[in-house]
Amino acid sequence: MSLDSFSAILKPLDGREIPGFFSRYPVGINVEADRITKALRRIGIEATMPDTRERHRAKVRQASTYGDPFSICHCSAFPDRLELVGCIIEIMWIHDDIIEELDHSIAMKEHELLAQVLTVHIDPSTFVAVNRRQSALARILRLAIDMDPAQGPALVKTLQTYLAAYDSTSVNFDKFEEYSAFRILNSGYAMSSFLMRWGMGFQLSEEEYAQVKEYDMAIASAAGLTNDYFSWNVEKNQPTDRVRNGVDVLRRELRLSEGAAMTMLAGVIVDEERRAVRLKQALVRQGPSERVLLYCTAIELFAGGSCYWQATAPRYQVQEA
Repeated sequence: MSLDSFSAILKPLDGREIPGFFSRYPVGINVEADRITKALRRIGIEATMPDTRERHRAKVRQASTYGDPFSICHCSAFPDRLELVGCIIEIMWIHDDIIEELDHSIAMKEHELLAQVLTVHIDPSTFVAVNRRQSALARILRLAIDMDPAQGPALVKTLQTYLAAYDSTSVNFDKFEEYSAFRILNSGYAMSSFLMRWGMGFQLSEEEYAQVKEYDMAIASAAGLTNDYFSWNVEKNQPTDRVRNGVDVLRRELRLSEGAAMTMLAGVIVDEERRAVRLKQALVRQGPSERVLLYCTAIELFAGGSCYWQATAPRYQVQEA
């Protein structure tokens, strides 16, 4: 299905104009991007303490002149829903910025605290928060559940699963094959996948998702590894007891230089996208539903958008002090 299906809510962008962009997939930006970026800047303040590293990182994340990550990666969403999608993921991103440098045992306690918010009955007016992430998520989650009550339980379950899977092991992987399987879980793609469909106002039946799942996982692999490729410049010097980056795994497993490991990872991503193309061709031959085809276009925009945003994001262009 072509981008014409989304012409009312997104504008195409040309990734070929961006040095470093190497995805084969299309790129777009939501027509309400300015509004979404302002909402994300507000949630960045609401969910963080003043003069903290996580607030600085949130400001940098929304500073790109090319657009914010959610208006680009989730450009297929209806704007009212996109605002909530962006705020939910932004809070999770802020949470990630805080916990990724904590000892794993301490990080798990932080996950448990944030998970206390995840209930369909959350009432931000009575919930007693112990940090700003909790209070911000309580408010946004209530708005999202009230916007689509039928999908409230599934939304909550998706966020619970993300928090449980994201940091589920303290292992530093020595084999790329093992790491790449974990990266799909760790990247949060399952959450983004659900929120793509939620943002477009539909979900897939079990039969429909079974039909598209293999293709979806190929896109998930490419998108997660694309993040590794662009974020290595920042992550390589972070103080942490668990490195989560394919560049590092390839470098150690194959005894490569940093540059050679990055080049190899880029090649793996390109191969994953090629595999995804073959899977899409097989899927189309099955005569999938219009919803499946819409979802395929959305995840392709997500993959292309992820590469585009990360290739332009100030967050990944400079090493933090």
